[in-house]
Amino acid sequence: MKTVGEYYHLHESYLDKAALDLEGVESFIQNENSFTIMPDGFQPSVRLQVSDEDFEKALQILQQLREEEE
Repeated sequence: MKTVGEYYHLHESYLDKAALDLEGVESFIQNENSFTIMPDGFQPSVRLQVSDEDFEKALQILQQLREEEE
């Protein structure tokens, strides 16, 4: 598993996970439950991870998503 994103806010990781899901890339949110013990936005402790095989494709999808947001 490789990390394609680190997040301060849990909802941001869900948005990126949904974008990857739509493109058929399976992903996993690591430390999802960390917000039960730390306040939201305290530190970037949530990571979005994909398999090694999907890493490059996932990066491209997320980069394209960022470009569309600008």
